[in-house]
Amino acid sequence: MVLASQAQHGMWITERVHGTGTAYHMPFALWFDGPLDREAMLAACASVVARHPVLSCVFEERDGELHLVPAAAKPPVEFLPSVPDPEGFVEREIARPFDLERGPLARFTLTGVSPERHVEQVPPERHVEQVPPERHVLLFVGHHLVFDGMSKDVLVRDLAAAYTGGPLPPLPLPYGGTGEVPAEAAAYWRERWREVPSVVVGGVPRTPRVAGHGETVLFDLTREMAAAAFDGVSRFELFLAAVHAVLFRYGNAEVSVAVALSTRTPETRDHIGLFATELPVFSSPEPDLAFRDLALRLRAEMRLLNAFREVPVARAVGGIRPRPALAPASISFRRRAADQDFPGLRVSAEWKMSNHVVRNALHFQAVDGDDGLRVTLHHSPEIVSREEAERVAGHLRAVLEAVAADPGVRLAALPLPDAAVVTASPADSPKESPRLGAAADDELVGQVRAIWMEVLRLDDIAPDEDLYDLGGHSLTITQICARIRKRLGVDVPFDVFLDDPTIAGVAAAVGELRA
Repeated sequence: MVLASQAQHGMWITERVHGTGTAYHMPFALWFDGPLDREAMLAACASVVARHPVLSCVFEERDGELHLVPAAAKPPVEFLPSVPDPEGFVEREIARPFDLERGPLARFTLTGVSPERHVEQVPPERHVEQVPPERHVLLFVGHHLVFDGMSKDVLVRDLAAAYTGGPLPPLPLPYGGTGEVPAEAAAYWRERWREVPSVVVGGVPRTPRVAGHGETVLFDLTREMAAAAFDGVSRFELFLAAVHAVLFRYGNAEVSVAVALSTRTPETRDHIGLFATELPVFSSPEPDLAFRDLALRLRAEMRLLNAFREVPVARAVGGIRPRPALAPASISFRRRAADQDFPGLRVSAEWKMSNHVVRNALHFQAVDGDDGLRVTLHHSPEIVSREEAERVAGHLRAVLEAVAADPGVRLAALPLPDAAVVTASPADSPKESPRLGAAADDELVGQVRAIWMEVLRLDDIAPDEDLYDLGGHSLTITQICARIRKRLGVDVPFDVFLDDPTIAGVAAAVGELRA
């Protein structure tokens, strides 16, 4: 039994509170053309499972702490006969749910792809049927709790090694920690954190409230990124600055973009697992600010933020309600490893497969490889239409082209539409949390109040005070639920702390569950 990381705990509570569907499903596919040795590939998958024990773990809450424990069964490694509809097969596998408490939280499926016979385009008297070479697809789907973006590189490397060389030596389970927040991290985030619930796109504030159906816009920035590069900033920092510049010009005076960051160390660089976090990066540029200076500001901010990247914002600040996303826009920017060799096979990887759910209004997923920089812009059509998402992609390209011509171009001079003057509609205004359920009796309120005071280490709490106003966070919720379960014999659903996060509200829920 190993204590889960802070990032895993935060993701686990978000999944339990919001029911995020497939938002945390991470699919990855390898397509093989040529004479694949099926038995060797299935054995390689089994070897990867044995090497990385996190794939065979589930999550169990005990006395307010979240632990990784062995699942009853290891991740399945299956071979299916040829499928006539590979796209439909992939979509069904991505959509299959995971059980965080029973597992397994990963699965491998190898299948042959039915060859489509076609006729070569030659004169009629010389028609010859051509049969494409043998083709297979290996589909991996893992829950984000046990898999991250860099895990894809580790997975491919280990599969290639096991396919050609046999079993791999096992690795330890590298999790655990006290969950304590360093004082420096708390001070850093308390100074910077602010609520930015909406992002203006097309002159209208867009507010993602739940994880919703996602669609994608694909575009290539290989040429633009190469031309816009200048000394002093990395490719990631250039991309981050371009996104901030576009959003600022859309009318977002306060830009908030959540950025996926690796928390890997030399000890964990070879491990599959969740060694990543998502943290907000803020900017408040001035119209006359040069793009170069914006990029350098963000570079300096990233240097400061990196020192505290292992500390979740909600844990450091307190008072942040569990939510599908920390910011209305987000970026995942990853430099992928070199291609691996599978002898006798031509291999292609799908590095940016969609799980068809998006937690933000806009999510930019960029993969930077030797073959260029490709971007997938994920958006919910209910919040941002496809036409608007395509326009965002075009504006990002236009900013990079302007920077290529002059890195010192002022933000106000970027070739983008002038920002519209927007007033938030009532739908975008914060709403009071509904108060649900019947009132609880005084004795039950007192018992719940005593638990809250213990967990929050406060001498007095009024029955109608909001948990998040008191500095509560995901660990607080887990600890309160654990004590209620132990003393009052009731499992309180986590979503109670979203609907009515007060002593009175929780006590009412306990009373209803006892009835």
